[in-house]
Amino acid sequence: MVMKVSGGGHSGRGHRSHAVPMAEINIIPLVDVVLVLLIIFMATTAFVKESGLNMKLPAAKTTEVTPQENKDINIALTRNNKIYLDGKPTNEKAVLGIMMTRAKKMPDTRVIIKGDEKIEYKRVVQIMDMAKQAGLPKVALGTQLPDGKDQ
Repeated sequence: MVMKVSGGGHSGRGHRSHAVPMAEINIIPLVDVVLVLLIIFMATTAFVKESGLNMKLPAAKTTEVTPQENKDINIALTRNNKIYLDGKPTNEKAVLGIMMTRAKKMPDTRVIIKGDEKIEYKRVVQIMDMAKQAGLPKVALGTQLPDGKDQ
């Protein structure tokens, strides 16, 4: 937008006009960009999984209770022999240390073991044994309901 400012006009040619730029930001393109970014963000978060692990849990028709986020220790065992504690890669020694620390603070902590359906059964038993050694007798196995939702 250009404003016209009239000059002094002491010559006989009439009024002189000067173009003065307006100092304002056009907000419409900014809103468009923000809305597009919001749509992209919403679309991508729909595809993010709980722990980001590529695991297929075994199916079960029943489930115990839903996890209590702050009181549970979530352990995931993948088919390529990796172990994850609350979604972060770790090893058995660190898992045992966390279990022992948590058992001293909150002895009613539950250990939830989510193992890929293709892993060896002995790996699950080892983690269950570690939990009992640490003083955490409440152990649950993560399964998948027939409709595909994790429990």
